[in-house]
Amino acid sequence: MNARELKIISGLAVFLTVGLPAAAGAIAFRAQPILTTLITGEPGKLPGLTGYYFNHFTGALLTLFVLAAIATFISLQSYLKKDGEPIVQMATLLTATCFSALISVVFLAMLILATIMPLYAKIMAR
Repeated sequence: MNARELKIISGLAVFLTVGLPAAAGAIAFRAQPILTTLITGEPGKLPGLTGYYFNHFTGALLTLFVLAAIATFISLQSYLKKDGEPIVQMATLLTATCFSALISVVFLAMLILATIMPLYAKIMAR
C-alpha cells in the first residue's frame, strides 16, 4: 500500500468514526418523539429498560456523543501522525472505527428494544 492509498483509507476511517455515531444519534433523536407517542401511559408503568432509556434519553445521547468524540480524537490523532509505522496507524484507525460502530449499534439496539418491549406487552395483554 503506497502513501496515497494509506491517506485515503485513513481519511475514510476518520469519516466513519465521526459519521456512524452521528447518524445513530440523529436517527434516535428524530424517532424518539414519534416512538414516545406510541407508548401511551405514565413513565412509571414502563418496563425497566424502556423507562430508563426514555427518561434518560438526553443522557444516553450525550454518552454516545462523548464516546464518539473519544474515538474520533483517537482516529484523528492517528491520522495526523506523520511518523510511525503504517501498520500501527491502520490498526489504531481500525480499532477506533470498530469501537465507533459498536457504540452506534448498541445505542440503536437500545432504542429498538425500548420501543418493542412496551408494544409487545400491549399486544400480549389483549
